[in-house]
Amino acid sequence: MSRRPLRPRRTRPGHVRVRFRRSATLAATFALLGGGGVAASAPAVAAAPTAISLPGTFDSAIGCSGDWLPACAQAQLTLAADGRWKTSLNLPAGSYSYKIAVNDAWTENYGAGGAPGGANIAITVPAGGERVAFVYDPDTHVVTDNSAMPVVTAAGDFQSALGCTANWAASCAGTTLTDPNGTGIYSWSTTAIPAGTWNTKVTLGQSWNTNYGAGGAANGANIPFTVPNGGATTTFAYNAATHLTTVVSGNGPAAPLNTLGALYTPTATTFRLWSPDSSSVSVNVGGTSHPMSPTTLSGYSNVYQTVVSGNLLDQGYQFSVNGVAVPDPYAQMVSPGTTQGIVVDTAAVTPTDGGWDPRPALVDREDAVVYELSVHDYTIDPSSGVDAAKRGRFLGLVQTGTTYSGVSTGIDHLKQLGVTAVQIMPSFDFGSTVPNWGYDPVDYNVPEEQYSQFTAPEDRIREFKDMVNAFHRNGIRVIMDVVYNHTLTKNVFGNITGSYYTPTDLSGTGDSIDDGNPMVARMIQDSLEHWVRDYNVDGFRFDLAGVHYAADVYSWANYLETTYADRDLMLYGEPWNGGASDPNEAQKVRYGTMPTLSPVHFGAFNGVYRDAIRGGTNDNVMAFMGGSGNPSAIAFGLTGSPTDADSTAAVSNLWTPAFAVSPEQTMNYVSIHDNLNLYDKITYSGATGGATGTAGRIDRLAVGTVLASQGVPVIAEGDEFLRSKVVNGDYATAMNSYNAPDTVNAVHWGDMIANASVVAYYRDAIALRRATASLRLTSWPAVKNQMTTQVNGSVVAAMISSNPAAPTTYDTVVVANPTGSAYHVTLPAGNWTKVLDTNGATSATDNSCDAQAVTVFTRS
Repeated sequence: MSRRPLRPRRTRPGHVRVRFRRSATLAATFALLGGGGVAASAPAVAAAPTAISLPGTFDSAIGCSGDWLPACAQAQLTLAADGRWKTSLNLPAGSYSYKIAVNDAWTENYGAGGAPGGANIAITVPAGGERVAFVYDPDTHVVTDNSAMPVVTAAGDFQSALGCTANWAASCAGTTLTDPNGTGIYSWSTTAIPAGTWNTKVTLGQSWNTNYGAGGAANGANIPFTVPNGGATTTFAYNAATHLTTVVSGNGPAAPLNTLGALYTPTATTFRLWSPDSSSVSVNVGGTSHPMSPTTLSGYSNVYQTVVSGNLLDQGYQFSVNGVAVPDPYAQMVSPGTTQGIVVDTAAVTPTDGGWDPRPALVDREDAVVYELSVHDYTIDPSSGVDAAKRGRFLGLVQTGTTYSGVSTGIDHLKQLGVTAVQIMPSFDFGSTVPNWGYDPVDYNVPEEQYSQFTAPEDRIREFKDMVNAFHRNGIRVIMDVVYNHTLTKNVFGNITGSYYTPTDLSGTGDSIDDGNPMVARMIQDSLEHWVRDYNVDGFRFDLAGVHYAADVYSWANYLETTYADRDLMLYGEPWNGGASDPNEAQKVRYGTMPTLSPVHFGAFNGVYRDAIRGGTNDNVMAFMGGSGNPSAIAFGLTGSPTDADSTAAVSNLWTPAFAVSPEQTMNYVSIHDNLNLYDKITYSGATGGATGTAGRIDRLAVGTVLASQGVPVIAEGDEFLRSKVVNGDYATAMNSYNAPDTVNAVHWGDMIANASVVAYYRDAIALRRATASLRLTSWPAVKNQMTTQVNGSVVAAMISSNPAAPTTYDTVVVANPTGSAYHVTLPAGNWTKVLDTNGATSATDNSCDAQAVTVFTRS
């Protein structure tokens, strides 16, 4: 492949957002605290319970004096002879949430899936109301009910093979999908479907009156699927919110996805390429050219195919269109510097230890603390302590036991800091040579070879998998920064067809991708699935997501979150393009279209909030963190930038700052790889004094504001120890350092020791956030009902309740004081403790708030 420096990337100042996850009313509020309770998790209880109750939003409807009342007599269950607790309640039509409470109190409570202090369980009672039976198992702590959704059945032409009386039988109990964890994703797996190609649809209520087919369409087309061999596990999944059904079948990890590219088996490889403009398509394997012919493939069009016999593992192949060598857009491995693919079976390559480690739990997306880093920059400097062969490589990110002057570096530092996920800057094959951040993609499905220690295809694949596995083993999720909005140049895909690209550039790089073409949109979806399924990643950050159609982003997210419902994927991006005028702007990802993406949990970088805190990205004027700006914008950002109404309808103002239907939709940050990083912005604006002076205080104020805000915080690598990219006073390079040398971009770990007090502050603020449920509200009603903000001059205060049953009984107060003087806040009645000040964790009983600082109080 050709190598050239990436052109400077254009960002839209003032427009960056985070993603919020839409949840049922009150559902996330109780994720850690338990619906109105006071314990972050349920303690072990040796004695058998004396009472089990159903506090929820239906309590007042059954005669309780209010909702969420664990001691209400009408909400009690009765211990049955089989050891389970049971009751039946007459409920009117409506949507409700509930939990299990033990011994008439919130001290011990259980939510979805039997999780201690877990998420609320949502049910829907149909028109006319019904009597709902509840059963609680004290051994598993799982509670089930028989209301909610009608019975979901996978009907199809395979049912008679499974013992149903007929095919397409809506009433066959043997093919019923269930949702034991209350996630809204119903699933069912079987190994009994014979090998072959089959069709299915889902029916609701054991009749054909309500059914959904391909694409989630009511009364839609049949959904085809292939079972590769007898005994293969086939999993059906149905999303109750979007009605999308997916079917995945395969006997273990080696089963290939039925997509394009090179599909390997030990006896033959199938080669497929989309070629809408030409029928002169071939593939050369081992010096022999094989003509390709049109084929019919569900979900694709204008696909050409040939099957080449023999075991072709690790052999090169070259597609040609009209006699011109072209790359394989679906290649899973490539020969560096060429357009030649390599036949591999990514799914069959197992991590070194033989399997996947458990994925770190993520109860609610608002629980995440994201840390952005570059594979190269994070460990390339010798001060990282990483082995020389691993510096700047995938496995360098996860080498444990590394230190600098006795202080932990690398992944051990991340664990001590308390982050829950890393957002890894582009790590699929890109066109530039390092050092470069890689926002110039060439092969979307191939790990970048410059980040690998190895040359053998399977070793390169395994190295990436080992990296993901090691992050998971250490309690950290992996989010990929993906660049589907443009390629290195139009030459990447242009010789296949110009239909890959938009008529006019939208990315600022001259080669924006057109996902308005269904086959291009499908390519992106297939690439996303490749990384989720075969590399086990946990989510994606979309570079310049504003180039993409909101409907396509919805479709991608819906498919992934339905098909891989157990992953709790995080998906978010930049809601702007490269600064171009777009005739289809109202249809693209913008703040105004974010509400439409809330059902699929897609969020946006909150650039408006970023600018309100720090000022411009590259200017020398600080906003709120410098004592000026608009404190009302800070007050609004602290609440998670909620929409005016709890609605998934698009907002006519595409650049509205009020875009989040759920706090999970706003990604809050003050610094990222682009532009001046936080400390350089502060010093460029004239602040001095380092970690212990004014500059350090402003840094902590800015990040403290982000960490105390509703939403999902994002921290850029090295900000926690005042990383600077300014060398010899050169701020111009620091403003756009995408291809700067290591002297500029490498993380220098000595800064961590020099600025240890700042590291301690970040660590304390993150720990406080993770331990304080009121800083992680999870729904629009919670934000609207359980928070209030006040602006007094330049000082902003937020009062928050973690208990929806007592929304104005505040248990947390956050004060952001950008002024040069201490501020005394009036706290609500109760016993309050100051738990965070400018220096980090503290414990004091006064009401003083430090100058240029975020101060947090909690009520005991």
